[in-house]
Amino acid sequence: MKPAPIKKPFNLILLGDPASGKGTQAARLTKKYHFYNLDMGREVRKPAALAQYDYAKTTAIGHLTPTAVVRNIFKHVIAATPVSKGILFNGTPKMINEAKLVARELARAKRSDPLVIYLRIPMREIFKRADKRNRDDDSARALRNRQKYYKEQISRVVAFFGERYTVKNISGMGTEAAVGKKIEEAVNHYHGITNSTGN
Repeated sequence: MKPAPIKKPFNLILLGDPASGKGTQAARLTKKYHFYNLDMGREVRKPAALAQYDYAKTTAIGHLTPTAVVRNIFKHVIAATPVSKGILFNGTPKMINEAKLVARELARAKRSDPLVIYLRIPMREIFKRADKRNRDDDSARALRNRQKYYKEQISRVVAFFGERYTVKNISGMGTEAAVGKKIEEAVNHYHGITNSTGN
């Protein structure tokens, strides 16, 4: 027997190492749970955001998108998304002040506490996957910048969320379906839903 469906909208923060499969898993989760998929990489390319900064001179070469732009996006999405629809924070927030902002805005909008999931993969796997996907922001320079950033900042974000919300660490190794199943199991466990057959 399959677990009962989750009837109440909920929020999910999906973080992880570079190339850990966050985008792929976010697409699966969005389809399954009907989230608003807050993909910051997509949001900062929208006309309203591009009017505020030069993408080619920042994000495209591995630098961070200006904080003011990111903060405005968080505020807008959280305020504008109906409470009847959950929000999936796809690989974001990545800085401690952004994490604090998200927590404040979620509380202000009277949204439920999010589940936080972190996908982990070994360093050698990060470079292996980056070589395969050949994204514009996966140059050696960009990847080194992102790795330095993660080492210095993301642990603070995870620690902050860990003091407030439930955080689950999940291995990003394995097939897309296998990793997706582990994430869905974590979601179901968080909501107190179990598979009565033990499968």
